[in-house]
Amino acid sequence: MELTHHRITLWFAKHWVWVMNTFFIIYFLLPLLAPIFLTLGWPRPASAIYWVYGFTCHQLPSHSYFIFGKQVAICERCLAIHASMALVGVLYGLALFRPPVLRFRWYLLFFIPIAMDGGMSWVSELLVVVPIIWFWGIGLAMIAVISLILLWQKLLVWQAVVFLAAGPASLLAIQIFGPHQSDWLLRTITGFIYAAGTIWFMYPLLAEGFRDMQRQAQSALTQPH
Repeated sequence: MELTHHRITLWFAKHWVWVMNTFFIIYFLLPLLAPIFLTLGWPRPASAIYWVYGFTCHQLPSHSYFIFGKQVAICERCLAIHASMALVGVLYGLALFRPPVLRFRWYLLFFIPIAMDGGMSWVSELLVVVPIIWFWGIGLAMIAVISLILLWQKLLVWQAVVFLAAGPASLLAIQIFGPHQSDWLLRTITGFIYAAGTIWFMYPLLAEGFRDMQRQAQSALTQPH
């Protein structure tokens, strides 16, 4: 039983990249199948897909693609994120994209485009009922608290300052140019940037951890039993 456990561990440690890639490929392909199933007259599997993805995505029709006149099961941004994770993950698995470990402070920069696009759209919708001064007050208070904590921990690097400054910059842009309305292109571009940064940050770290796991499993299998 113990040998079987070590063999499974060793296999997973060697093939984890393609296990992860398979998950992301399936995750972004299933929502595309939902409208196809509806078109083919198969409502039950389509309904199951819509129901499952409803837990992870708002599924707003105005933010979604349509196939054969039927809505895809996740929004444009979610589809862009997971399709991009699959793409960049495959490139990593094929050794066509093997960058060094991305430090978290650099990873913060990949959040900025998606946070600004989504945040500005959200604030623009709420401005109908909430004065913008409230966003300024709450936002600046949160930035001040987070900055003090980072300063105290000696983590207030310039990347964190840029990330925190994105909030006030977004509010200022709304006041100057008016409410922000995202579209499929912005959602796709910002989703791709975020996804690429996530794979860059996550996969090299996972690779280091699985290399250690592989060595331990190989050592356990070579020991006499």
